[in-house]
Amino acid sequence: MLAVGTEIRYRIAALFAAHWDAFVRSTRQWIRPVVFETVRKIIACRTPALGCHLYACPKCQRLEVVPHSCKSRFCPSCGKHATDRWAANVLNDLLDVPYHHLVLAVPAHLRSVLSFNRPATLNLLFQAAISALSQWAREQHGMRLGIVAVLHTFGSDLKWHPHLHLLVTEGGLSLDASRWVRPYGDGWLMAHGGLKKMWRYHVIRALRQAHRAGELRFPKSAAFLAEYPRFNALLRRLYEIVWYAHIGASLRDPNFTLRYIGRYTKRAVLAEYRITHYDPERGTVRFAFQDYAQGGRTSYKTLPVLAFIGRLIRHIPDKHFKMVRYAGLFATRWRQHYLAHARSLLGHHEPATQETTNDTPVCLLPWRERQLAAGTDPLSCPICRVPLQFVRLVFGPHEPIAELFRAAGKPLRPSHPAWDTG
Repeated sequence: MLAVGTEIRYRIAALFAAHWDAFVRSTRQWIRPVVFETVRKIIACRTPALGCHLYACPKCQRLEVVPHSCKSRFCPSCGKHATDRWAANVLNDLLDVPYHHLVLAVPAHLRSVLSFNRPATLNLLFQAAISALSQWAREQHGMRLGIVAVLHTFGSDLKWHPHLHLLVTEGGLSLDASRWVRPYGDGWLMAHGGLKKMWRYHVIRALRQAHRAGELRFPKSAAFLAEYPRFNALLRRLYEIVWYAHIGASLRDPNFTLRYIGRYTKRAVLAEYRITHYDPERGTVRFAFQDYAQGGRTSYKTLPVLAFIGRLIRHIPDKHFKMVRYAGLFATRWRQHYLAHARSLLGHHEPATQETTNDTPVCLLPWRERQLAAGTDPLSCPICRVPLQFVRLVFGPHEPIAELFRAAGKPLRPSHPAWDTG
């Protein structure tokens, strides 16, 4: 784990606000439209640009401004709440059986191909992983696994490194839905060697099909790969190396793993507390990362701020691209049907809904209730100690939003990253 504390001193929104225009002017690469939209949302988050709700105290007439958030999954603050909600909802649907955490990656030789052909090739990774596992379960053991697959496009130091994290049931429902199958007993899913070969085969097969169908394009520096014989020669060489595939130990409680793999699915790829220094004069950013090449110890990297921004935005997903996929027992279309059979065979009860339980996770509560759970009431007058009353929604260029923010002491733009905002 990173031993860098949890204090946030430098905000990603502030770095974008200070340097985004310079980045756009300096870059020679095409910037995807979704990147412009996402950065605009992050910079505007909780500022007058997005408006606010206005409340007032019925006794002293004190006004309270509640700024609107951007709701972007790449925003460090908004995305964290979305991730927590996702994890809580998925955990409520999972079967109460052991699981394994799998990690599947492609060789470095293919990363540029994936980068230049997103999202087609990223979809391909999902399909290859699910096909490999489903085929093994079906043909070898006559069962159907439960699979949650999450795509990460980054390494710990923010480089382009697409790979999949999967949460897979240890065992599965028989194809005729008559019994729960655990072919190897406790603590075992399958052999690493077999998984590596199946993963490699399905990815290479899918890439060949995509090339033949004309779905791949290549930069000028690799234009020769547009010819299928040359591209196929590259793929044949990749058959000679061992691909990375890891199967984690058996997990009785998938809570931690699910939250870990979902951590960067719906929010920024870098937690803000990992940004340890920003030098506005030199224009550099220093951040901490877990260096697996050094045994997982905490290392630090210093980058020019524009290069740092470039690494961040590279991992903004395309609009409507699904970073999480469900397959087998958890496939969205058949989930309720399969899970009902599985729970019946396992002797498990149906999970309680929010209407039938009083222990709703905090992350699933509305905004005010989450604040109350933390010990503060954001809609209570700090002077009179009475509930504030809603006045109106303030939004639009004709509204005096900036004046309301100033009167309430709210920031008009993201705090400058050179200041300590912890």
